[in-house]
Amino acid sequence: MSRPDLYPLLTRIEAPSDLRKLTENKLVPLAGELREFLIQTVSQMGGHFAAGLGTVELTVALHYVFDFKQDKLLWDVGHQCYTHKIITGRKAGFERLRQVEGISGFPNPSESEYDQFTVGHAGTSVTTAVGMALGEQLKAKVAQSNNGRVRRKPRKAEPAAPKIVAFVGDASIVNGTSFEGLNNLGLVKRQLLIVLNDNSMAIDATVGAVAKYFSRFRLSHTYEDMRRTARNILEHVPGIGRGVDEAVEKIKKTIRMVLPPSQLFESLNVPYFGPVDGHDIESLVRLFEALKEVNHPVLLHVYSKKGKGFDPADEGPTRFHSTGPFKINGDCVESAPESTHQSFTEAFGAALAELAERDDRIVAITSAMCDGTGLVTFREKHPERFYDVGIAESAAVDIAAGIAKTGLRPVVCIYSTFLQRAFDQVFQEVALQNLPVVFCVDRAGLVGSDGPTHHGLMDIGYMRMMPNMVLVAPADAVEMKHALEFALAQSHPVVIRYPKDAVPSDEFVRAASDKPFELGQSILVKRGRRPALTVACYGTLLPEALRAAQTLHGEGIAIDVVNARFAAPVDDKILTGLTKGKGLITVEDHHVACGFGSAVLERASELGLDAGCIRVLAAPRRFIGHDSRRSQLMQVGVTADDIVNAAKEMLNDRGAKRAQT
Repeated sequence: MSRPDLYPLLTRIEAPSDLRKLTENKLVPLAGELREFLIQTVSQMGGHFAAGLGTVELTVALHYVFDFKQDKLLWDVGHQCYTHKIITGRKAGFERLRQVEGISGFPNPSESEYDQFTVGHAGTSVTTAVGMALGEQLKAKVAQSNNGRVRRKPRKAEPAAPKIVAFVGDASIVNGTSFEGLNNLGLVKRQLLIVLNDNSMAIDATVGAVAKYFSRFRLSHTYEDMRRTARNILEHVPGIGRGVDEAVEKIKKTIRMVLPPSQLFESLNVPYFGPVDGHDIESLVRLFEALKEVNHPVLLHVYSKKGKGFDPADEGPTRFHSTGPFKINGDCVESAPESTHQSFTEAFGAALAELAERDDRIVAITSAMCDGTGLVTFREKHPERFYDVGIAESAAVDIAAGIAKTGLRPVVCIYSTFLQRAFDQVFQEVALQNLPVVFCVDRAGLVGSDGPTHHGLMDIGYMRMMPNMVLVAPADAVEMKHALEFALAQSHPVVIRYPKDAVPSDEFVRAASDKPFELGQSILVKRGRRPALTVACYGTLLPEALRAAQTLHGEGIAIDVVNARFAAPVDDKILTGLTKGKGLITVEDHHVACGFGSAVLERASELGLDAGCIRVLAAPRRFIGHDSRRSQLMQVGVTADDIVNAAKEMLNDRGAKRAQT
């Protein structure tokens, strides 16, 4: 992909050391080549896009000043890491970005020594950077102590202590974990640079008091304020000192406001510099060179423009936050045709908005994911009953608990992988209090190209263990509405899980009964004539079970297919076949540990039934890499073919046992 005629500078960059061989006047054209490479690559492969376009110059400047083979760069979320990956030797891997055997869309230490953590959740870089800084601080103290001891052999020269840089966005800095990290910076007595990239744009509009605090000052100060800020910064940075007037002239255009945000960070005893222009490479290099030598933690506030260099992403950063493949036709972008099938997210959003028309107690809460969770229509129709709390999942759950305490019906809409972050609040404020909070868990199960940080393979387990919690899973759009009606009528917490996927086609929609949900009641959707075994499916893999039944029928094998609907409580009727010597196969889009199959096994044990006649089809207890969702379902063994094979194996095993007796 890196053609010399199109990318004369980028072709020369195979490692950060190659970047540092360039003269500074080559950095701006290199940034242009990197941005064009990203546009061409992501347009073909899809991926997180707008945020990365806005951090090209920042990333180049960081790698130009720091040696991250020795120094440490920690990314928050990782949406902005594509330029970093290109510079660190993974340019060729972009031909299969987010595909099997290709590179991940997020930082990943298994790919490169330049990645410190596998990340995909917000609010982590500051706290992990504090931990690394404390670790290096302690190592240095131990080394100093050891140097004072008598040694028979002379000690080899100790390598220089690594510099540590934490990269965090304006949407992530408001996360509680980030503030916890900032609050503990006082423990760090060494260099630590926090780069706050402020592009004023989260996936959805950044919300909350801190976001408003930033935005209030973005447009409010004068040129003289800029000069004063530049001077204040540079006068206190070691290595610049007397050349401050010349330095001010070089970077005065990069300063965007005076220091009011410093009040926020310095109230936490965090030295604050900035804000500066995140697209001025020359000034960024000067600042990073200076701040690199500061022997205590500092925060540099940088402005960048999300989608910079690509007008469609600049004008629509939310649309291009994460995108599928698209074609660039002159000044226009032609996206790949969208599926004509309704997604589960869309089905949920439509059903909730409709139900809210009839019930003014319904309140919707999300964590910076209004569009992603299908709440746009609800927000438009019922703005007074809609709350986006930003990237603060714990707060979302606690706010919901408070709302429920007043007699209303809060619906918390969060991706499965992010709801994990509110485990304690789900336990303490919702389950323990037995409050009627409805958790609508989007992106449950395998999610495809975003990979292991985003799979929702643990929600059944961590929610099912909570007393008072009821877990349901609709199989189609019709059941989605029934599930919501059921959940909103309960006096206890209810979880509704569904995947990032289209609802089943009409052929299989009819298979899921249009009956309302009743607590703990499953639905027999296909009855076999003298069935040899039962297949119980929890959630949206029901079409796979029905296809398997069709295949087995063609081979003369009859089975019952049950739409389980509930993982807590489990319907005892699912287990009745065991009393007649029949086998049972459970199917789910979840880890084998603690999922629906586990719940069935537990219930069989409680009833004294033969659990040896139960086969659980679920994802293995390991992290699943990035690939298409369909490929992942095949990989973990929960497709129609897998059900057919499992059924035949169970029947063969039973036949062999009978023959032995």
